[in-house]
Amino acid sequence: MKEVENHIESIITRKISDQISADEQQILDSWLATNAENDRYFHHLEKIYTQATNNKADDLAHIDIDQEWHKFKNNIKTEKANSTLSKSWLRIAASITVIATLGYLIWINAFHAESTTVLAQYSGQIITLPDSSVVTLNKNASITFPDKFNSNKRKVKLTGEAFFEVARNVNKPFVVNLGLSNVEVLGTSFNIDATEGNRKIEIVVNTGKVKFINTITKESVILSTGEKGMLMKNNNLISKAQNNNVNFMAWRTRKIIFKDIELDDVIQTLNKLYEAQITFSTDVGKNCKVSVSFDNQSLDSILSVLELTLDLEYKKEGDIIEVVKAGC
Repeated sequence: MKEVENHIESIITRKISDQISADEQQILDSWLATNAENDRYFHHLEKIYTQATNNKADDLAHIDIDQEWHKFKNNIKTEKANSTLSKSWLRIAASITVIATLGYLIWINAFHAESTTVLAQYSGQIITLPDSSVVTLNKNASITFPDKFNSNKRKVKLTGEAFFEVARNVNKPFVVNLGLSNVEVLGTSFNIDATEGNRKIEIVVNTGKVKFINTITKESVILSTGEKGMLMKNNNLISKAQNNNVNFMAWRTRKIIFKDIELDDVIQTLNKLYEAQITFSTDVGKNCKVSVSFDNQSLDSILSVLELTLDLEYKKEGDIIEVVKAGC
């Protein structure tokens, strides 16, 4: 009998902390159906736990475990005098209350955990997270993460663009909060562009799988290697497609490949990668096809190559570069 009680106690603890298996759920269901007292006490404890995790951290910080324990024992004495509930199940209830109280304090600790925010001063700034995951930030991107991942999930917050190489941990999913959306993975690599001012949030999976979630509508898509997910900010529509942009990591690798790409798209890529302001004169065609590769070259060097290959002409006024002629 003692062994059975201990087993039920363990199952109830995992159920309340949302870690129960399917087989354990069946055992718990059978125990709850045995009599009304079992069911009543289980749901009472579950309610206590839910209310506690919804309280403000400042309120929870003042919990006195000893005081709560004595209060519980007094309540149990009263309950015992007016109930047919067996002593063994009262012991289970008591142990779960203590576990729940300790859980509150763990939750408080996670809520108040020290965190770090890094704002990238340059493109390619590398950050190693507490779980050994590596994040490469584009210039002006910002990431916030705890000094230690204490909860069941490894949560970080990102604004801007970054490339993630997530250390695999099947017991602790990795979650990137982007405001309008979340990205959840176990271990993979992917690029996120959540730059403020862009009309969409975009994620491209380099290896593995990720779950891209719209936090407003709760819709989600599963993305595999070579796929991209998009969330349009104006209407909250989330979608996925094959990624055809071979330069999605050019900001990180400084390698650019153009293969039969229109000049207009080439200029847009250069503007983003080099934070340039290249425009076209009104009478210049933008549909010239470009096939050329660059490896860690300066913008001036790239423009010189385009001058030769496309009979391109441009003029500079301060930071503004205007294309005035293109030989196509």
